[in-house]
Amino acid sequence: MSNKVLIDILKIGIKANKADAVCFKLPELSTTVAVSTQNNFAAAPVILSKKNLLKSSPKYILVNSGNANACTGKIGMENAIKCTELLSKKLKCKKEEILLSSTGIIGRQLPIDIISRSINSYKFNFKSNWKQAASTIMTTDKFSKHISRSFLLNKTKITINAICKGAGMIEPNMATMLSFISININLKKTLLIRLLKKSVDSSFNRISVDGDMSTNDTVMLISTGENKNLDFTRDSKTFTILQNELTKVCSDLSEMIIKDGEGATKVVKINIYKAHNIFQAKKTAYSLANSNLIKTAMYGADPNWGRIIARLGSISNINYSENKLILKINNKIIYEKGLQSKKCNLKELNKSMMKKNITIDLYMNAGSSSYTVLTSDLSHEYVHINSAYTT
Repeated sequence: MSNKVLIDILKIGIKANKADAVCFKLPELSTTVAVSTQNNFAAAPVILSKKNLLKSSPKYILVNSGNANACTGKIGMENAIKCTELLSKKLKCKKEEILLSSTGIIGRQLPIDIISRSINSYKFNFKSNWKQAASTIMTTDKFSKHISRSFLLNKTKITINAICKGAGMIEPNMATMLSFISININLKKTLLIRLLKKSVDSSFNRISVDGDMSTNDTVMLISTGENKNLDFTRDSKTFTILQNELTKVCSDLSEMIIKDGEGATKVVKINIYKAHNIFQAKKTAYSLANSNLIKTAMYGADPNWGRIIARLGSISNINYSENKLILKINNKIIYEKGLQSKKCNLKELNKSMMKKNITIDLYMNAGSSSYTVLTSDLSHEYVHINSAYTT
């Protein structure tokens, strides 16, 4: 039996004449953990997978695109369970040993009869790759997102393979995104979930395209059971290196999502510095990131810094003094001491904002807490995509 994650690409009939599902075969000694959406209308596959993770160690993960199986009621859950039953009979395992993940349009029932025929007739060979899997789970994505990165831990080569999808309905926790990651290590479940949560909190949970939280968000992390010689429980330095490497991968995937934000032309980094506390830093960062007026200004390279200050002024329960605020855009001082800075040149600012990457730095000077969020601009294309998504 292979000690690596194996992949098979399927056509299960949700999308006409297109690969629309991925099946991951997990190594026998693997451990899998997941974090998922906090949306009150979590999709059937999210709910079912949470239950199955508590019951047994998963052997397979089935991911489909084109249909979210969310807000589909009792029938939607029955269809999700039916998918695990079909796959368990085909692959000779327990239905509880299968995890599901879905992405696509909300409110439509799965074409379960078509899916049943497709799975029953399919000959699984698990000879696909991570790149193919990344393309298969796309919905409104313009490009597929996959990373394979290797590094050394105590002279042992560690490889992280990761894919994700996501372009719109992006807001923690997490985004309209799915991500699947494998690491060729042996790690206890308690440490693995700690590893995943910290990486997600520093990456996928710090991005926003449109402020809408999806019903299907999921990140799954698989440790394959390899390289048992590495002792992460005793060597905290080794675990820290592993944590940093996984966070880098998740951060890079997160930035890909922002670059691919529906209709996006720019990546906007919002840094809040010296806030009264971390709660206020985070609240301020997301308020600015989700402002349509700020996002459209970024799209048009409009040096209308007043939109940022006005948005800040509308946030309740934030401690700061107006005269102590400092606002920078692309490292240029724009606002200080309650006025437009004498150093501010709006023509130069307009020119710098035409770049693909824009940085907004807001110094609150009210404490010592900081927070960073990545967001995208808001373009004509975003409106077009989301006004015609189901038609």
